[in-house]
Amino acid sequence: MRLFRKFVNGQLCTATPIYEGHYNDEVFIMSFEDKEWFHAELKGLAAVSKKSYSPEVLDINIKNKQITLKWKDVTNLNHAFYYNIAPSDWKKQVKFILDDLENFGMYKINCYPHTFYIDNNVIRIMDLHACVMYHDDISESVISDVINNKERFKFTNGMLDIKSTYNYTISNNIGDWPEELLDD
Repeated sequence: MRLFRKFVNGQLCTATPIYEGHYNDEVFIMSFEDKEWFHAELKGLAAVSKKSYSPEVLDINIKNKQITLKWKDVTNLNHAFYYNIAPSDWKKQVKFILDDLENFGMYKINCYPHTFYIDNNVIRIMDLHACVMYHDDISESVISDVINNKERFKFTNGMLDIKSTYNYTISNNIGDWPEELLDD
């Protein structure tokens, strides 16, 4: 199994502090230390389970806090950008996913290329622990350890302003997308 990492400025780096990912040519295993993040991932997976862009979950191990995804003939979108093999319509597919989530009342506040992957030229979503409903109550103390940009995360009375945080993420290209996501 290989450790999952993302490209940042041409260098492989830790993809996320939330879980450790390992993969091979068949599966991707997400191993969580924190049970709250594990349960947030399960909640996100359940919310999108019927969507065409949902990941195919092969196994959930509650005791070990692990989720196994099908990873056959798959390329992470961050890696596809680095190797210049992303499908030509990647932007249209990602925007469809984000629009569909928004119409459902959900925001992907971790909207980074490494949180999407390509499965037979179809983009799917992963890292659903940060797909939150607009009305969710998320206190600053719960996510303070993973805040990587103080300007991006907006709080009111100690609670995350989900829509403002999401809008800032998208409009400021926080995910280091190769193009602006909102441009047509």
